[in-house]
This record gives sequence, C-alpha cells and structure tokens, in this order.
Amino acid sequence: MEYARRLAPDDVADRKILRALALDSRISLRDLGVQVGLSAPAVRERINRMEDEGVIEGFSIRIDPAALGYTLEAFVRIEPLPGKLKQIEKALQNIPEVTECSVVTGEDCFVARVVLREINDLNRLLDPLHDKARTNTSIVKSMPVRRRLPPL
Repeated sequence: MEYARRLAPDDVADRKILRALALDSRISLRDLGVQVGLSAPAVRERINRMEDEGVIEGFSIRIDPAALGYTLEAFVRIEPLPGKLKQIEKALQNIPEVTECSVVTGEDCFVARVVLREINDLNRLLDPLHDKARTNTSIVKSMPVRRRLPPL
C-alpha cells in the first residue's frame, strides 16, 4: 500500500475527526466541529485535505450480507498452479461474491473472503479456479472482531 501522506502522531485534531467519522460518517460538519473543538469550515478544510492527501480514501456503508440472502461467509486460500497467477487474479476479480481478496505470503498466494447464499454455492464459485489452483476453504462461524480502523 502506498500513502500520499502519513498522519503526524501529534495531529490530535485530525485523529479526533477520523475517530468521529469512523463511528458515524454521516455526522454533520457542525456536530463534528463541536466534538473536536473546531468550526464547521475548519473541519471541512481538514477533511478535504485528508482526502486530497490520501489519508481518507472514501466514505462507505456497511451492509449485512444476511439481509441480502448471503447466510454464509468463507475464507478461501488459493495456491495458483505454476504460471496461473494472473489468471487466478482475473478470475477472482470477476466473481461478485468475492467481497475482498489479499495477496499474501506463504504457500497460498491469495486469501479471498466470499459470501454464499448456501453451501452449494461454493462449488459454483470455485469452479472457475479448479484447473488453475488448489484451494482450501474455511467457513466463518462468527466474527468476534469486526473490520475496524487501525489505532488512531
């Protein structure tokens, strides 16, 4: 990962803004300013600067996959066969149920998180990979720690 800027450890106001936005990215600039002790225009200026510098990459929503009918999640560890790395990467990008994927060290080159409506969907999702890689799948039972920000 490349970052346009690193947030200075002593930049207390920016860190307060990031913490508040992490809890509620829809907070008004006025309310955010009250929380961090700045005016709304000063908060907007800081947010714009952090966006321009790549500290804030974007704003998004979290959606419960189960609300969309995806009752299962799984991690798929993928070890491409020789010469198949780029084909695997392309195949993973084209599977909508792959919600995120990381290139990792070790025997597996990729770790993909997938959502499934039912366990039988796993065969369909992994079928495009069967002649290009070895896979190992773990079904998610629970998530005691949800995706979160690094310490601010």
